[in-house]
Amino acid sequence: MGILGRVSTLIKSNVNDLIDSMQDPAKEIDQVVRDMEDSARQARAEVAQCLGQEKVLAKKVDALAAEAKSWEDHAVKAVQAGDDALAKEALRRKAEKDADRLEAEKAASEQKVYVEQLMAGLKALDARVRDVKLRQGSLRERARAASRGGSALSSKTTAFDDFERMSGKIDAVEAEAGITDELSGTTPEAVAADRKLRDMSSAAVTEDALAALKKKLSGG
Repeated sequence: MGILGRVSTLIKSNVNDLIDSMQDPAKEIDQVVRDMEDSARQARAEVAQCLGQEKVLAKKVDALAAEAKSWEDHAVKAVQAGDDALAKEALRRKAEKDADRLEAEKAASEQKVYVEQLMAGLKALDARVRDVKLRQGSLRERARAASRGGSALSSKTTAFDDFERMSGKIDAVEAEAGITDELSGTTPEAVAADRKLRDMSSAAVTEDALAALKKKLSGG
């Protein structure tokens, strides 16, 4: 499970329910806090890394747009020189750069959404950690009182069993998202098929682009 899923699990965890399964409340409550703080540190590192990747993708988008413009300029010069073959090749290269730019823009957009989700989760987790730390003492006393009262504790139960069960629920949601991708045609196979269809029609697109460029240059 990724860091975003782990953060979601920790935010949703019910500390009071966890206490009922603790064998050593004093130690295990402290471990819960440490686990939350560790996940928060990982989330911050992930945010920093993703922000860096987002900047890289933005630069890639700009570079591809500049390359597409350059190939368009080459096509203009080729048309003016009467070399249609060279003009079509330049327009084909321009179309490739435009397609790559669109993919980079999509990746940058998805990265931005992920960063926003992670930052929102991190903010909620920080608040959760503060709340648990403030209640740490009272939580220990509650757990000790429950233990003295004869609460049944299984020797095989750990403080993170509930975390694992909730992780399973999150994994199920992620699986449902995968099915949604499949139905909407965003699986790798569907993307590959779409690219193949685009390649098959590229010749016609290039011809149309050349005709449009000639019309534009002639003032028509």
